[in-house]
Amino acid sequence: MIGNIKKTQAILDKYQLKAKKGFGQNFLIDENILKKIVNEAGPDKETGVIEIGPGIGALTELLLESFRKVLAYEIDRNLIAVLQEELKAFNNFKVINQDFLKTDLKQDMNYFDDCKRVIVVSNLPYYITTPIILKFLEEENPIEEFYFMIQKEVGERLVAKKGTKDYGSLSVLMDYRTDARILFQVSRNSFLPRPQVDSVIIRLNKKKLNFGINNEFAFLKFIRNIFSQKRKTLANNLVRAYRLSKERIQEYIKEIDLNENIRSENLSLEQIATLYKNIFEAPN
Repeated sequence: MIGNIKKTQAILDKYQLKAKKGFGQNFLIDENILKKIVNEAGPDKETGVIEIGPGIGALTELLLESFRKVLAYEIDRNLIAVLQEELKAFNNFKVINQDFLKTDLKQDMNYFDDCKRVIVVSNLPYYITTPIILKFLEEENPIEEFYFMIQKEVGERLVAKKGTKDYGSLSVLMDYRTDARILFQVSRNSFLPRPQVDSVIIRLNKKKLNFGINNEFAFLKFIRNIFSQKRKTLANNLVRAYRLSKERIQEYIKEIDLNENIRSENLSLEQIATLYKNIFEAPN
């Protein structure tokens, strides 16, 4: 099995490789954690898996053993030959040497035409965690279930509730689009090289709430705008973003029984949706 420190170091030495900080490479070397991730995802020979950043293939190997197919995206071309050689015993593996954020996911998913469903299981590079998650959630695709290893701090923001220090636009988006739950923590000592932070495994199950919003793109931008400066009040953020008078904004806020000086971190998703509709989609 690839996922232990001796095997990992042996592969790196064999191919004369070093982890690249620019690509956020930290190789998972704890076999128990690898197995736990796969078990949480629910091994199923009718299911396909997408993995971003497979590295030298420690998690990939277990996914190939446990699921029907694996499609991996690896931006580091030096690792493509490593993956193809170390995983050559598997005929249910495809690796694409491309930046996942630039890929045509809808086209690539033709690879899974014989799978009943597709999930995502990935140890995400820390530096592009949020863009990757947003790509999955904002682009049209049939994927409903995601298992991500991410920086602990980011995971806490994803599941944060209103009124807490971690609550922000990302928390609201997750609440709007997913049921998000942190499954377990992963120590920084489980990686080679050792990062400066701990990680968590988070599960996202896609959902779609219906607040009767007509322009969802504008609503998602509204969410980002009201959290643009967390130290400012909701009214001040709205004035800055939309150039409406502060008096009018405060009237909209009071219309939904909120204090005119409330901060965005104290708003629920439902209150945010109501405020947006009152300002931008209410009948004249």
